[in-house]
Amino acid sequence: MPHIVFIAVQGHDRLVEVDLSENASIEIVHATVKAAGIEIDEEFILFHDEDDEPIEWHGHKRPHSIKHGAKLHLARCRKIDITIHYLEQTKRHSFAPGARVRRVKAWAVDRFKLAERDAAEHVLQVCGGTDRPPTDTPLHKLVKRGHCELCFDLVPDIRVEG
Repeated sequence: MPHIVFIAVQGHDRLVEVDLSENASIEIVHATVKAAGIEIDEEFILFHDEDDEPIEWHGHKRPHSIKHGAKLHLARCRKIDITIHYLEQTKRHSFAPGARVRRVKAWAVDRFKLAERDAAEHVLQVCGGTDRPPTDTPLHKLVKRGHCELCFDLVPDIRVEG
């Protein structure tokens, strides 16, 4: 049975579909991504979805944790340093590259001790701009090339009530 996995690569918008056999190596993953026209090098680290630690790959045996339909992330950053501003407060924390914006918001809500109602009315906005990434966006899709940090403001979500 094939083991189709989907790989997102830091700095690229599209997913690469890979058929990983039982005896696949990390080199096969790299070769497949390169064959899809995405340049990577040995500095890229492979993560399983939102896991905090990279995948340990030994030789030519696919790790058991990689199941059919898995979402993997190839990233240069082992961690992404996040700074969040809320009112006059600032908090910092590091997340895995595959962590989603919703996980960062949940962390911020807890650290800033927002009430449930306030939390529901706030969103993360990229510092210095108006971009409010969807909550299912992996962090590595938001970092600039060569960087492993992001800044967000926790701001009220503007709603029109009529």
